[in-house]
Amino acid sequence: MKIAVHLARHRRMAGLVVLSLLLHLLAFAWAEGWLSPRRQPAIGSLLALRLVPTAAPAMPQQPEAAQSSPVAEPAARAAASPVSAAPAPMAAPVDAAAPAASALPGADRPPSPSSSPAPGPAPIQMPGRYRVRPPPSARLAYTVTRTRPGQPAEPAETAQVAWRVERGSYQLRVEGVLGQLESEGGEDDAGIAPLRASERGAAGGELVARFDREAQRIDYGAMADSAPLHIGSQDRASVLMQLAGIGLAEPDQVQDVIEIVLGGAGGVQVARFQVLGREQLATGAGTLAAVRLLQLAQAGERRVELWLAPQRNWLPVQLRVTEPDGTVANQLVTSIEITHPESSAADPERDPTGAPPGGTARKPAVGCGRDPCAR
Repeated sequence: MKIAVHLARHRRMAGLVVLSLLLHLLAFAWAEGWLSPRRQPAIGSLLALRLVPTAAPAMPQQPEAAQSSPVAEPAARAAASPVSAAPAPMAAPVDAAAPAASALPGADRPPSPSSSPAPGPAPIQMPGRYRVRPPPSARLAYTVTRTRPGQPAEPAETAQVAWRVERGSYQLRVEGVLGQLESEGGEDDAGIAPLRASERGAAGGELVARFDREAQRIDYGAMADSAPLHIGSQDRASVLMQLAGIGLAEPDQVQDVIEIVLGGAGGVQVARFQVLGREQLATGAGTLAAVRLLQLAQAGERRVELWLAPQRNWLPVQLRVTEPDGTVANQLVTSIEITHPESSAADPERDPTGAPPGGTARKPAVGCGRDPCAR
């Protein structure tokens, strides 16, 4: 009896021990799963993120100067943006120089006109206008001599200037030290008004410049370039007769520096002729009093000189071209023929003052209009 009671008591205790062991095992298993670190995603696996917009914290009100600062605004935005601990997708690279450049003083203002020149050709300052009386139709013959540094003079050549004016239009051909030039056109309020000018190039081709007076532009060059047409503009040939017309209309205008807008196949510029004084020239047409003019040029450019004879309607009786290498080509008149005396108000024989003998000119000079004439 005692033995049975003792065995029943031990059997109950053994069951309790087994139950306790099972409970401990379950507790250990639960604790191990809870406390162990979570499994991290493998490298290269897709990671889905969801950005939840949050309201930016209220910023204290800044002074007006601080609100308009280009540096404070990006800083405030950076402070208000939440920082995520999770890796985010790669964004496009941003040029760090862009915000720095925008923060420079005056970067948000347009450039001033002085710092950025306007496109297109530079504007030409309009020279003063002169009184002009075109000379009568004439034909001048010349001899041309050329000398090169360290070499004997070359044989003389012949040259000519043929000028014809009739019923308000003209034709002009110049051959000699200036090349082979042709010009045609009419007259306007500023004197001689070219419409078309041409010259022979070094390769023999013809270079043409057109003076479009309706569109108020000069078209020139092989690429059809253009420039504004200023009143009184001349070409390389007609400028000779325009200078003669200035002297015929009023001799006192031929002093100091005469400025004329010069257009041609090479472009448009303001030609400046400096008056050097009077000289006596021994020519094939006799000894002539002439006024010497020098076309001003930059160093290294060809130099052009011309002599106008007041007693011969201020026509060019000598031309000289000096090249940068020292070569000199001189063109001296041998004969002057007035072909149509009635084509101009000037008489063939005039005194050096430009006035016809026995009275005033029969035809008024053109030029100036309502503007004062330049002296």
